[in-house]
Amino acid sequence: MDRIVLVKIMGILCALGLALTACGGAPSDSGRNDGAQGVDTSQAEAPTSAPEPTELAYSGPDPAPGTGNVYGRVLWNGLPAAGVSVEICDDIDYFDGCTGEQYAATTGEDGMFLFADVTPMSYGLEYEALESDGWIYITSGVLDAAEFEVRADEALFAGDFDAVKYNMELVSPAADSEVHEAQPSLAWQPYPEAAYYEVSLSPERGSSLFSSHELDGTSITADADLLNCSYSWYVKAYNAQGIQIAESDGSWYFDVGDQPYGCKVTGLSPADGAAVAGDSIILSWDVHDLAVYYNVSMYDQSSTAVLDFVRADGPSYTITQAIAAGDYTWVVYAYDQNDDFFAFSETYTLTITEP
Repeated sequence: MDRIVLVKIMGILCALGLALTACGGAPSDSGRNDGAQGVDTSQAEAPTSAPEPTELAYSGPDPAPGTGNVYGRVLWNGLPAAGVSVEICDDIDYFDGCTGEQYAATTGEDGMFLFADVTPMSYGLEYEALESDGWIYITSGVLDAAEFEVRADEALFAGDFDAVKYNMELVSPAADSEVHEAQPSLAWQPYPEAAYYEVSLSPERGSSLFSSHELDGTSITADADLLNCSYSWYVKAYNAQGIQIAESDGSWYFDVGDQPYGCKVTGLSPADGAAVAGDSIILSWDVHDLAVYYNVSMYDQSSTAVLDFVRADGPSYTITQAIAAGDYTWVVYAYDQNDDFFAFSETYTLTITEP
């Protein structure tokens, strides 16, 4: 099963790695639509305010002696979400989901779930994603599952969880397409209950280009020239209360071509896989015309940094410290005038010998 991390409840998850976006969960890479669609450019009818959920009052049974109960509610757009599968378990793995001792429940018409007479201990909690394959687990930080401590002879309120539907329709650029415009427009179908949208565009190699908040329309045009590179984008929809209600089911990817600059830095020397003496190491690379400066990183086989994003103002860097013989990897990143990195090299291997 695909796992999707919930970011609106009990923690914020920022997209990791190269695709840095504003705080918010990176969507799962599940379904894609490879065919271009006609875009509805008319404004969606103004949504009515989502109803405020009523406070949940527990009226269930007392737990059996020596056990505990867990209850909570799943909502969508302020309304109860019925028929949603919910699980609690000993532990939650990012890829495999619930493991160890586990219990299953289904939400009723009021959106409420109840786990009765469970063993007192700490549990993780996940629920089935709406309009998508996969499950959502509740986090307490970045990727760590939140812990719900069940005590004997008590009923634990796990919380109200605002579910997201992964059924927004992206339009263009089409998935896996190639565009030849320097500043292409991103477009999606209007979502009926949305008050505004957030759209994110990230290159394969570089910092996020934008993550626009409270966008009223259903398209946005890049305000800077894109490079020859691969890009990914996705859209989220929010209701009038600022609660996320929908998201595209995964990112769409497209390539940009026929532009004067690319998003790669080409290493020159030492050649990939070369062996060099430890007292004469100069790393060099091709000049990138958009680069103001570069950062160089180098790691040993245990992933310990020998060079940790060390600045180089030109297309080379001379290693002055003593480095033990062994195998290493190195990468160079190019930065612009805003201190954003926009290109980087492949990871090159290097064997250092005794001087």
